[in-house]
Amino acid sequence: MAKFGRRGGAAVPPVKQVKLKLVHIDFFSALKMAFMVTLALGIATIIGFILLWALVSFTGLGASLNNLLAGLGLVDATSGVSQVATFAKVVGFAVGLSVFNMVLGTLLAGIWALVYNVIARFTGGLSVGFTNN
Repeated sequence: MAKFGRRGGAAVPPVKQVKLKLVHIDFFSALKMAFMVTLALGIATIIGFILLWALVSFTGLGASLNNLLAGLGLVDATSGVSQVATFAKVVGFAVGLSVFNMVLGTLLAGIWALVYNVIARFTGGLSVGFTNN
């Protein structure tokens, strides 16, 4: 009995399965990939901080937070969130955090690739199955 596809009488080809082993991760490929991923996350972090600053400064949440902190006695009435968290300071902090994350993420990905390569020599690698669907 023939197998029929969705388009009428066309036969469905059999599913071909392949099992491969990941026995080596190229160090520089891992570094390049990690750098690009952390670069994208860094850009998202900077945009997120800018949007958060805009939300706090334009909606009056900064003044409400100042009143709350002054009521609790944590800050005096003259200094507040709007004086401390200026746009330049927020963007500077976001850029610094992004650069730190980029450097640390890239280094950790390189170390992970080296560690995986050492472990894969002893264990034979990671078995992965693929199909043509």
